[in-house]
Amino acid sequence: MVRRTVAAYAAAVRPGAAVTLDVDAHLVESTKATALPTYAGFRGYQPALVVWAETGLVLADEFRDGNVPASVGLADLVDAAYAALPTGDWSVSVRSDSAAYEGRLLDHWADRGWRFAVSADMSPQLRAEIEALAPDAWTLFAVEADGVVREWAEVPFVPARRSEHRDSEPYRYLAIRIRPAQGTLFGDGTSVKHFAVVTNDWATDGRSLIMWHRGKAGTIEQVHRTLKDELGAGVYPSAKFGANAAWLRLQVLTHNLLELLKAVALDGALRGARPKRLRFAVFTAFGRVVCHARSQFMRIASGVLDAIIGPALRRLALAPWPPPGA
Repeated sequence: MVRRTVAAYAAAVRPGAAVTLDVDAHLVESTKATALPTYAGFRGYQPALVVWAETGLVLADEFRDGNVPASVGLADLVDAAYAALPTGDWSVSVRSDSAAYEGRLLDHWADRGWRFAVSADMSPQLRAEIEALAPDAWTLFAVEADGVVREWAEVPFVPARRSEHRDSEPYRYLAIRIRPAQGTLFGDGTSVKHFAVVTNDWATDGRSLIMWHRGKAGTIEQVHRTLKDELGAGVYPSAKFGANAAWLRLQVLTHNLLELLKAVALDGALRGARPKRLRFAVFTAFGRVVCHARSQFMRIASGVLDAIIGPALRRLALAPWPPPGA
C-alpha cells in the first residue's frame, strides 16, 4: 500500500528526478509492560522512517522496540525505501544523523552512486584533528541574535576503513564550531562545541553542504511530529509487537494519502497544512448530518461545494494517475 501511494503521487505530481532520503528514528514513551527501556531513560518504542524530502512521503517504516539502537538495519531500511520508488532514473541523496555513521553503510551508499551527508561521531582522533586546525582555517557561518558564533572548516581526516581497495576514495569531513557570546560559557562549562559531517560530495561548497544536511530538520523531523502529535503514532494501542507495527503502517498510509490529497486535489494555500488544519478547514466544513422525519441526510454548505469539493473533484479527474496494479 505504501508503494501504491508513492506511485500515485509520482504519476500525478511528477516531482522530478531528485530523491533525498532522510533517515531518522523517533522515541515514543509507553507504560505498557512489554515496552522496553530506551536510551532516554524511559520505556517505549523507537520506530525508524525514511522520508522522500522533496515530497514529504514516507517511503519505508520499521516499528522497533525501545532498546533497539537507531543504527540497526539502516542499510536494509534505506534500500527498501529506494525500492518503493517507481521505476525511473532517480538522482539519490541520503541525509542522516550519526546513527548512520558506520563505514560499511557509507561505503554501501557510495557504491550505489548515492550522495550522502551524515553526522560524524566525535571520536578522539577526529576531535584532535579539529582542535589542531589553524585559526584561519575557520570560515564564518552565522552569528545568532544572542551572539553565538557558528563557523565551519574542512578537516583533513581519513579514518581507517574495514575494506580498502586501490580505487577507494576518502570521504570529506566538515567541522562546525559553535562559540557563545564573548565572556560566557555553555551550560556544561565549555567555551566551544564541535560537530562534524562526513560526505562523499567534494564539489559542493562546505557551507551549502552543511545547510543542506541541516535541512532534514524541516522534513523528517516534521513528519515525526505529525505522526506522533496529529495522527495516531504517539500512542500505540496494543502490547503486541505486530499490532503496533500495523498501527504505525496505518499512520504512515494516512500521512501519505494526506500529502497526495494536498498536492493533487486541494488549493495551493493548503499545500503545507498539517492534519489538524485540514480537519478544521476541510473535513469538518462539508456540512452536517440532519435527521428529520425518520430520514437521515447530509446538508452540504453551498460555499464549501463551490470552493473545495467541486475544484477538488475536477483536479482529481484531470490528474494522470498510474494504471491499476502499477
